[in-house]
Amino acid sequence: MANPVVLVLLLAALAVAVAAYGLAVTLPRMLAAAARGVWRIFGAAPASGAPAGEPARPVYAVVTAPRDLRALWRETLAEQSRLLEGPERFVAGRLRGEADADDRRGGFGCVGVLLYPVVVASLVAVILVTAALCVVPVLLALLVWGLGCALWVPWWAVWAAVARAERALRHRPAPCPYPACGRTIRRPVPLCPACGARHRHLLPNRYGALVHRCRCGARLLTVGGGHRRALCCPHCVRALPARYDRARVVVLAGGADGAREAVHRRVLSGLGAPEDAQPPLVRGAGRPLLPYNPPPDAYGSQEDVDRLDALRHAHGLLLVVADPAAHHADVRAVHRVLHAVDALPARRRPRRLALLYRPAPPGDDTAVRDRVGRDGGGHLLRALDASGARVRCVGGADDAAGLARTVAWLAGADGALPPGGHLPAPVRPRAATGTVRPRHRLARGALLFAHAAGFLVLPLLLVLLEARVLPPHALFGAPGAYDAWRRPLTGTVHRADLLADTTWDWPKVTASYSAPDHPPSQVLPGHDGYWSVKGTPGTDNWLRIDLGLPLRLTEVSYDFDPDSVDSARTSLLQSPGSFSAQLGSRTYFPTNALAWHSHGRRPKNSIFTTTYGYDIPLPGSAGPLDSVRIGLAGFGTDKAYEERLRLREVHIRWTTSDALRLRPEDGGRLRIENTTGRDLVLGVRPLALPDGVHATLAGHPPRVLPARGTTVVRWHLTGLPRTARVPVAYAVDASEDGHTVTTRCLALVGGTGRAQPLC
Repeated sequence: MANPVVLVLLLAALAVAVAAYGLAVTLPRMLAAAARGVWRIFGAAPASGAPAGEPARPVYAVVTAPRDLRALWRETLAEQSRLLEGPERFVAGRLRGEADADDRRGGFGCVGVLLYPVVVASLVAVILVTAALCVVPVLLALLVWGLGCALWVPWWAVWAAVARAERALRHRPAPCPYPACGRTIRRPVPLCPACGARHRHLLPNRYGALVHRCRCGARLLTVGGGHRRALCCPHCVRALPARYDRARVVVLAGGADGAREAVHRRVLSGLGAPEDAQPPLVRGAGRPLLPYNPPPDAYGSQEDVDRLDALRHAHGLLLVVADPAAHHADVRAVHRVLHAVDALPARRRPRRLALLYRPAPPGDDTAVRDRVGRDGGGHLLRALDASGARVRCVGGADDAAGLARTVAWLAGADGALPPGGHLPAPVRPRAATGTVRPRHRLARGALLFAHAAGFLVLPLLLVLLEARVLPPHALFGAPGAYDAWRRPLTGTVHRADLLADTTWDWPKVTASYSAPDHPPSQVLPGHDGYWSVKGTPGTDNWLRIDLGLPLRLTEVSYDFDPDSVDSARTSLLQSPGSFSAQLGSRTYFPTNALAWHSHGRRPKNSIFTTTYGYDIPLPGSAGPLDSVRIGLAGFGTDKAYEERLRLREVHIRWTTSDALRLRPEDGGRLRIENTTGRDLVLGVRPLALPDGVHATLAGHPPRVLPARGTTVVRWHLTGLPRTARVPVAYAVDASEDGHTVTTRCLALVGGTGRAQPLC
């Protein structure tokens, strides 16, 4: 049967190993996975995928950055979730072997059940630490992304307003100049000048506020430059000529398909354009002219005519009629057109109508009207006159010049013919064979820097907080709160040795008797000798240390040479030495000897402990004391025993604080420095002075001393001896959150006011 102690020790070792594996292996791996994910997405700057739909690069801050952040968090969380299985595999590998570490069907057994809480605790610690270290990079990246969006939105709003105003002032709905299309173009599609790609949404939007970047890398302005930009129809996707939207439209209606087409060719020829010009757009007087001939089936029914968008933008109508009889197809087509025009708002109706009666020869309006009336077309003339537009009847279907003048009149040119000439559509750029996939190096570099700064901000912040270089009220008071937690005010209190800094004239050390070469000053710290009374004429020898002023002491310690102390005597009779303190004529004797802490050692081959010194606490009830007396006599001692004792060291301690640093200066001044990283409330106490010396505080000290701040207070000292120096004790209170500590300092001040600090 196995030893249970060995099993417990093995179980404890496994628990420590599991915890160490979680903190030393799993935690660095999880942080490394987060760092790799950040570098893969933002550092390596992979090319973004080809945009779907609009052939433009989306704005990184608005479109791509959220995708990158989501991809980063999703991939990192998946990788870290996989790494969290490491401690469990580690336990399985230790219990079942490395080969079966990934097999969870067999369980871990009884030992695994006992170790499972350790695994869970280590995983919780790893998750909490990872979350604490990763939440700052996430928040900082979100802050940078939000700042980028906040800067981009006003930029976008300005240019969106400009683009809307420009579109309202410059662009107007116009029909497509191609006869096969003819649909209303409210927003033409700009073409990329490099690759010819169609940018249907060339506006301030998620693809850019002022500039869109085509997938080929070309730049396209969203505002301005419309007259220099290549455009195409959004319906038939054919290139549009310049100023197509400013053209005056004259629609040809009625007539058989072949006859109307022949009239259209003669109109183009009369206007100086090729008969087969596509689009049939010619130069006009100030504005282009578009003689528009709809498709052959455009006037087949009233529904077809109502769907003809060119009628809504027509400035004039050229009605081609070969037979004025009511049942003829030309007349029915004219009536359908008049019904469609009558249904339009008054401001959209054509202002001029021209009836081209093909059988009539060229002539004036009256002659043609008479001919139409004789041929039975009076009903047609009455319908035209009832439309409210200016009507002109013309003949001479083969007269190209006359037809050109008629079309010019319909377009609003009452004078001479327009200069003419075809306005061709621009040649569409050849489509690019490849695309330039954006990397957004600058924007991704900003997010990379944000993540890197987030990973470093906590260690850097801890270093700055520990170094106390930040203002206490910065970062919502975090430096002050950290300093208060790290170095609480009550934790700065300690005991300081008054005799650590002594001079030739302070303190005054006297003794009842001193052996040659062993004066009583040897007991002060920093001396290598000792005080001895060897050769004393009597018993009850003593040593007295006079401080020169009343002070509140906390503890007195003294040590004899251990070799000079009788072990049997010290163990049984609680000797050597006796202690007392005085304030003037009042003598204080410690009453609670059980509170004394003895210094001792046990010699070889002895059952007794040799006590050679004591730490004697002085309670607050002892009050201020100005001298300490250590006697050599004790219960059961004699002269020979006192001569054998050698007193090596004496310490007198009081309680002070490191929250403040006091530096006495000449002229009764005291420099007070706040050593903490937060503001403290000051309280200057009256000075402790020898008899006959008086002090008056000059002015009012500040109520609050800022963090690492310094102030100087001054006293007027009177009664100082001219040829000697006297000790002066300073005390300043520091308060915070209901806790108060006192910093004390001692100095020797001469008659001229010159001070020598002893702290």
